[in-house]
Amino acid sequence: MRAFVHVALPLASPALVSTGILAFAFSWNEFIYALTLTFERATTIPLLIAGAKMSQGIQFWFVSVRVLLALLPPVLLAFAVQRYVVQGLTLGALH
Repeated sequence: MRAFVHVALPLASPALVSTGILAFAFSWNEFIYALTLTFERATTIPLLIAGAKMSQGIQFWFVSVRVLLALLPPVLLAFAVQRYVVQGLTLGALH
């Protein structure tokens, strides 16, 4: 276990972080599963964006604010772990 923690885990950490970032990005924007599996009390951000149609039509200012709020967490997370993502995605190409 000690060899795994001190040798294998540091070598695999860029790949694990980049895989986590990609999984988070794909699940953050999931619309179909959220549409079929959630209730009114448990709506996700893509469903809130899609539900911005009022009786007057589409309220584009509400949609733009919701889209901006939906983009902030993945972008901030990507900036925070950018070094790991680049290392994890290019690790196999350089060796």
